[in-house]
Amino acid sequence: MHFDDDGDDVLAQATYEMPLIDALALFLENRISALPVIDAEGRVLDIYAKFDVINLAAEKTYSDLDVTIFNALQHRIGKQDKVHTCLKTDSLRHIIETIVKAEVHRLVVVDEDKHLQGVVSLSDIFHYLILKPVEDEDKLGK
Repeated sequence: MHFDDDGDDVLAQATYEMPLIDALALFLENRISALPVIDAEGRVLDIYAKFDVINLAAEKTYSDLDVTIFNALQHRIGKQDKVHTCLKTDSLRHIIETIVKAEVHRLVVVDEDKHLQGVVSLSDIFHYLILKPVEDEDKLGK
């Protein structure tokens, strides 16, 4: 987990200029599977996921870990829609429908100006819908 100078939690993120090795380190350090790629103003441009690393391995083009995220993303196979987003104000139903229709594992949460606000994953949704009610029930039963 990253923290700013005030000790506040900071969402792991990348830029197109970031070396691939730094992105891989963030995956491991934060135990995450994707990094929103942002511009200098914090607007979401793309997403770099562990799946993209697998594509590099499959193509055997992973020998240069100093390559930038931008260059690494040129090897992406599949969907042209690179990043799927939602707003904080979107309903859970809308978020789930978007994930299902887009066939993705996560949505990047943005504000109206596309500034990064967070990430919501299928794991987050499952935890909220399945595990949290069980945890709350256990607390009430004690």
